Amino acid sequence: MQQMLMLEKLQLKKNKLDKKLRYIHAWRKVSSIIFAATFAAVLICSVVAAAMAAPPVSAALAAATSIPLGSMGKWIDSLLKNYENAVKGQKEIVNCMNVGTYVTIKDLDSIRVLIDRLEIEIESLLKNAEFAVINGDEAVRVGVDEIRKKLDVFMKNIEELGVQADNCSRDIRRARTVILQRIIKHPTH
Repeated sequence: MQQMLMLEKLQLKKNKLDKKLRYIHAWRKVSSIIFAATFAAVLICSVVAAAMAAPPVSAALAAATSIPLGSMGKWIDSLLKNYENAVKGQKEIVNCMNVGTYVTIKDLDSIRVLIDRLEIEIESLLKNAEFAVINGDEAVRVGVDEIRKKLDVFMKNIEELGVQADNCSRDIRRARTVILQRIIKHPTH
């Protein structure tokens, strides 16, 4: 069934996005630690240089090196954060698609059950008609009465099938609308 394959593909995509999010989160931590350690090292070196050399030169050197390090660390973190937000948006869209696909599968299963019931009713009607034709006039009357009784059940099943098909169509339209809204909300994908 195509919907089941789609559900599996969506699950694989979700797993890849989860893995990517963990990877990005780890790199954000690593980059923060690296820049904090580098900043601390520059600060320590400037203090040592200040103690050993001319204070005005070492103070100027410390100020000149610490500003670009802090700015570069913030810049890299903001790049990683933007990437993380984009991946989260993709994951949200995949989750919406996953829910929509699941609802569609359930609706289609309900329709399949109703169709199976209709097939059983049709077979029963055909057997009653065949019995009536084979066994003569009285059997025709009995067969027609049976067909009329089963026709009510048959019509009820047809109505249920129509309602279920309408529900399925409505659910699919809703899921499509939700997914499109999520895509519009996150245009960076």
